[in-house]
Amino acid sequence: MTEILTLLKGTSLFLLVLLVAEQVPGSSCGENPRYEKFLSQHRDDPRSSFHGRYCNTMMQRRGLTKPECKEVNTFIHGSKKQIRAVCGDRGVPYNGLRRSLQHFRVTTCTLQGGSPRPPCEYRENNSPRYIVIGCEGEWPVHYDENSPPRPEIKPEES
Repeated sequence: MTEILTLLKGTSLFLLVLLVAEQVPGSSCGENPRYEKFLSQHRDDPRSSFHGRYCNTMMQRRGLTKPECKEVNTFIHGSKKQIRAVCGDRGVPYNGLRRSLQHFRVTTCTLQGGSPRPPCEYRENNSPRYIVIGCEGEWPVHYDENSPPRPEIKPEES
């Protein structure tokens, strides 16, 4: 009987720990699956080094070249905390999405050639710029490749 009570106490403690972990912000147990996919497709921090083959290697490693080559993909070189903050107080509304208040270092990989079939060859563009993302609550779930924010044009002074 004592062994059964000990087993029940141990099991109860384990379940309690799992329940608490589920509620802790940033814990892997409670994260949004779409957020996990977003991170897999768009976050690389710190930027990996592949000696001139960054885009070709990253796109392949992240599964973005099968069954067809993804035409364009951007990797954000920032922490999870920095990127998530764009969904909160470090971002502003932008065409139904969120635009960062600060520049991020990013690498955009663009498919070269006309065929979407592997082997995939990419051209890379590195630059600091604002990022535009879609959020589900506090979770980034979409990177907007189609509307990079343009710098504001200030009126000329006379």
